[in-house]
Amino acid sequence: MSDQFIKTVTKNKYFRAYALNGTQFVREAAATHETSRLAAVVLGRGLLATTLTAQSVLKGEERLAIQINGRGPIGNVVAEADAKGSVRGYVTNPQLEPIFDADGKLDVAQAVGTNGFLQITKFAPYANPYIGQSQLVSGEIGDDFTYYLAQSEQIPSVVGVSVYMNQDDTVEVAGGFLVQALPDATDEAIDDLEAALKNMKPLADMLVAGYTPLEILEEIFGQGEVEILQVAGVGLAAEPTKAAYRDMLTTLPAEEVQAMIDEDGGAEIVGKFSGKRYFFTADELREIVIEINDKNYD
Repeated sequence: MSDQFIKTVTKNKYFRAYALNGTQFVREAAATHETSRLAAVVLGRGLLATTLTAQSVLKGEERLAIQINGRGPIGNVVAEADAKGSVRGYVTNPQLEPIFDADGKLDVAQAVGTNGFLQITKFAPYANPYIGQSQLVSGEIGDDFTYYLAQSEQIPSVVGVSVYMNQDDTVEVAGGFLVQALPDATDEAIDDLEAALKNMKPLADMLVAGYTPLEILEEIFGQGEVEILQVAGVGLAAEPTKAAYRDMLTTLPAEEVQAMIDEDGGAEIVGKFSGKRYFFTADELREIVIEINDKNYD
């Protein structure tokens, strides 16, 4: 089953709510980056939270990039997403050894750290990027996105994300939800939501039990209390082709490309988001130098 995202509104029009099953794309990202057990959870949570946030704040051709730097041993958590459901990301230290908390569970907060910021940059066609930033509050990622949306976007929100791992360090299930208060939400409705979130089943348990995105939201609001506005697929963004990277090389000064020939006899490009490697021979680079010079001559 492919990954699925839903956008809903509660029937009382007090809340907008999103949920997704991102098992496949988190599993693929973890395998691509050959992550350790802990790094897979951190990366997965970052991808899930970024996807949910993108779906809630973007439209059309807009996209956003997030960076979490809590000065923990995982390093930076980086992700990008667009309004169409594509996401990609990486962590600086994908082979981080396990760190456990007092209960013997993987300690995401210690891996990420809390001495830093979550920064989100929104890109829109024909407009300057908008950069928002907030202090990390827990390092658990979901809480940090919740705080960012309340502080930088002025939207009272709750973000929940979870990645559950198999014994062989592969991803079993991954998913999450995002709830945002609408302008008509009453104080009583918000209090009821807080109580429901406190008393709901653990998100990981629901995912393992096979809850659909709709069933996760109904666990919060009650069966039949949300109206589905949109159902869409989500997944990892396509990796640029070698031809696309070649186009990028043609934007460099000719002397920089020539230096790759003279010093290295070619060039290797490694995609940060995919880990894929593309090699350009000296002859291929010479063709690019000619193309750059012809373009500049024109």
